[in-house]
Amino acid sequence: MTKKIGVFSLAMMNVAVIASLRILPLMAHEGLSLIVFFTLAGIFFLVPSALVSAELATGWPKRGGVYIWVKEGLGSPWGFVAIWLEWIQNVFWYPIALAFGGACLAYVYNPDLAHNKVYMIGLILIVYWGATFINLFGIKRSSIISTVGVISGTIFPTLF
Repeated sequence: MTKKIGVFSLAMMNVAVIASLRILPLMAHEGLSLIVFFTLAGIFFLVPSALVSAELATGWPKRGGVYIWVKEGLGSPWGFVAIWLEWIQNVFWYPIALAFGGACLAYVYNPDLAHNKVYMIGLILIVYWGATFINLFGIKRSSIISTVGVISGTIFPTLF
């Protein structure tokens, strides 16, 4: 099996999920005690999740991810339920998150746009289809965009 992305790219993709600009004020308020909480979260959640994923991926090395793992362990109907729940979570979460981001962006330029349905739907569709288009080029290109986004949107603003 060929290596698709490196450790640094994988780390940056994880940083993009956990540490973003929206959580920086909370992190600043909590101070250094947050290091303990992030360490505990890493030890008791992220490490076991990674170990379970690694075990399942080596136990059933077929393509299909969560669907295959659950199907092989619990049967085909539960495999469908698992992947459907993962899909439906994305169907609701991404448009809500994009609508929130679009409304915040609208207040920078023209606050009336935050209530404009055409603007909101247009922005959601452009970002959603843009992300889909980028992902058509493979995980390597997606990881480059995640890495650049984390460095320019989280690390630099934190330092400066």
